[in-house]
Amino acid sequence: MPVKNLLFDLGGVIIDLHIQKTREAFEELGLTDAGNWFVAHNQAALLSSYETGTIDTDTFIRNVSLSSGLSISEKQFRDAWNAMLGKVRWARVEMLRELREKYRVYALSNINALHAQACHHILQRDHDLYSFHELFDRVFYSHEIHARKPDPESWQAVIASTGILPEETLFFDDNPANILAAEKLGFQVHLVDLEITDLVEQIRL
Repeated sequence: MPVKNLLFDLGGVIIDLHIQKTREAFEELGLTDAGNWFVAHNQAALLSSYETGTIDTDTFIRNVSLSSGLSISEKQFRDAWNAMLGKVRWARVEMLRELREKYRVYALSNINALHAQACHHILQRDHDLYSFHELFDRVFYSHEIHARKPDPESWQAVIASTGILPEETLFFDDNPANILAAEKLGFQVHLVDLEITDLVEQIRL
């Protein structure tokens, strides 16, 4: 079926991610083995709660600090937490603008409030854009829709709000689990395994 809508992940697709930088930043602040700490059961559940908006930023920072034993300022925490966020390349901005001339273009991202705020700052700093909302017809953040990929509720929130049909929608993500989940819901899918502008050019959208 012809594609009428495009649905993009953000982290690792539209904005560069360098997760190791956040791990290194927290280790410099005294968190031992940060790479494993953030994926441990209790910490993963804490992050999931934050990314789905069931706890606010102050609660998240306080709980991470308490459970990790860190005694750092809020600014130190924010700087370390946001260290993973890289650039939104200008070519991607141009790509999205061109695609919106032919398609309805949406974003669906597992993202927390701190990272969303930091991403908007990066767009303002580098491209004089207020937020991702200027680049997409609609943006769906997990902390606002209270669901995160690969849970089906994430895509169902997009469908309910926009009225798009999955079979007419091409979904881009760099996480194979998310691709599989979207495919099961009837979306056309494409795993992002190279620069998104090159990928879009290859599939000739």
